[in-house]
Amino acid sequence: MKQILLPLLVFLLLSSGCGCSQPELSLHNLFEQADSSPPVFLSASMQSQHTATLSFNESIAENSVTLWCEQNSVASFTVIDKTLTLNLAKPMQMGTSLPLEGRVEDIRGNSLQFSIELWAKNTHPATVLINEFTTKGSETNPDRVELVVTSRGNLAGLTLYAGVADDWSDRFVFPDRWVERGTYVVVAFSKGEHEAAWYTSALQAGLGSNNGCLSVAMSPEWTSPLLDAVMWGNMSTSTFEGFGSASLLSQAQILFQNGQWNSASSEKSIDSNTGTATRSFCRDRLIDTNSSDDWYVCATRQATFGSKNSELRYTP
Repeated sequence: MKQILLPLLVFLLLSSGCGCSQPELSLHNLFEQADSSPPVFLSASMQSQHTATLSFNESIAENSVTLWCEQNSVASFTVIDKTLTLNLAKPMQMGTSLPLEGRVEDIRGNSLQFSIELWAKNTHPATVLINEFTTKGSETNPDRVELVVTSRGNLAGLTLYAGVADDWSDRFVFPDRWVERGTYVVVAFSKGEHEAAWYTSALQAGLGSNNGCLSVAMSPEWTSPLLDAVMWGNMSTSTFEGFGSASLLSQAQILFQNGQWNSASSEKSIDSNTGTATRSFCRDRLIDTNSSDDWYVCATRQATFGSKNSELRYTP
C-alpha cells in the first residue's frame, strides 16, 4: 500500500507546483509587454512663419498636450498620430528663434516634458559654398571662413559650424540678409583684428589648427540638410584613425554619410601642414567634388577674405 501512495503523493505535488507557477509566468509576461516608456521627441521644423510641426516616436494623446511660449503664444494645435502641429499667434521674423516648452503623453499616459528652440523658416534661402578659410590665426589675422553665394536668396538661419549640427565647438547663425550671386561673406572664428563687414562666431573659440571640419546647414534645426562641408588634417596624428579625437572621427563619418565629403578617412582630408594665418586654404574656381582636390593653399600674404581667391599658390 505504501508503495502505491508514495508515487501518488509525488505526482500530486508536482502537478500542484506546475499549476501554481503558470499564472505567475503569464502575469509577469503581461506586465513585461506593457508600454511604460515616455514618448521620445524626434524633431521640430517650421513649415511657415507661424506654423511648426513636432515629431515623436509614438502616437500622442491630443488631450494631454500643454505648450508654453513666453515670447509668443500658441493660438491652436492639432495632433495626428505621432505629429503635433501648432500655430503661433504672431509670425516669426526670419533669422530669429523662439523657445518653446511643452508636455505630452502617449496613449498609455506616459509623459514627456520638453524644451526646444524653433527657428523661423527661410522661404527664399540662398545657397553657398565654403570658399576660403584659415585655421592657424593670429591677433592680426584671426581664424576666418569665407562663404561665396552661388544662388541669390536670403541668408537668414543658414548656420556655419565648426563641426556638425549635433557636435560643434562654435557656430554662426546668419541674420536676415538678402544676397546676390557672387557675394562673399566672412565669419571670424577667433578674436583679433577684423573688418567691420565681417561677422563673428558665437564663442570665438577658434578652429582646430591641425585637424578639423566645417559644415554649412540650411538652418540650426537638428534635421536641417547640409549645403557644404570641408575637412582638414595634418596627416601625422595617430589617434582615433588619424583624426585626433572621437568627436572629429564622428563628424567625419557624418559628413561622409551625408554626401558632403568623399571619404571618412583622415588621409582624404585637406593637408593642413602648409597653411598659416596668411596662407589660406582656397577653393579652386568654385569646383565642388567634396574632396581635397577642390582646394589649394595660396602664397604667403595672399589671403583674400571678402573677394575672389588669389591664384598665386604656395610652393614649398
